[in-house]
Amino acid sequence: MGEEPQILLTRLVEGNHLAFASIYKKYARQAYTLAFKYLGSKELAEDAVQNLFLKLWRNRAEIDTSRDIAHLIFRMLKNDLLNTLRDSRNEVFVLDNCLEVLNMIDGADAEIQQLRQDQVEIFKQAIKRLSPQRRKIFTLKITGNYSNQEIADMLHLSVNTIKFQYSQSLKQVKAFARECAIAAIISSPYWWM
Repeated sequence: MGEEPQILLTRLVEGNHLAFASIYKKYARQAYTLAFKYLGSKELAEDAVQNLFLKLWRNRAEIDTSRDIAHLIFRMLKNDLLNTLRDSRNEVFVLDNCLEVLNMIDGADAEIQQLRQDQVEIFKQAIKRLSPQRRKIFTLKITGNYSNQEIADMLHLSVNTIKFQYSQSLKQVKAFARECAIAAIISSPYWWM
């Protein structure tokens, strides 16, 4: 179905499954990429795309077919992303591979994709905002090379202090990343381009 987007939108409103599939094929990848960029979590990005297209299908009868389909889809995604980011129960910006993140922060990987570069830049800024002691604990911890006890011994601190300082640092880094993502989405009306 190589139809114009607005014709697809009209057919979607009429309940045409092939039109819906074509719209999904055209926009799902870009929606996922944006969701991942702003949420930093594969699971939440996948959920965002699924929610987007589920809402599109369920609300198809109310769609104004004179509106631009891309604007409609990405406005829906924007609203969902903002809701997700504002809900502190969501685990955004998951550091699932801490060593990889540290390597990127240290500039060890010159072939980083633009998407990851944006996230890395946010993490760099967040880490710079940590106090010197927290920054040291955080960077030692995310390498994955040292146990809490080893870090405590290196810094002449208790294990409980290391655990507490790391958990507080992680909260601070994630809060900063969340704020940056919200600000980026809100500040640009055409944030998806």
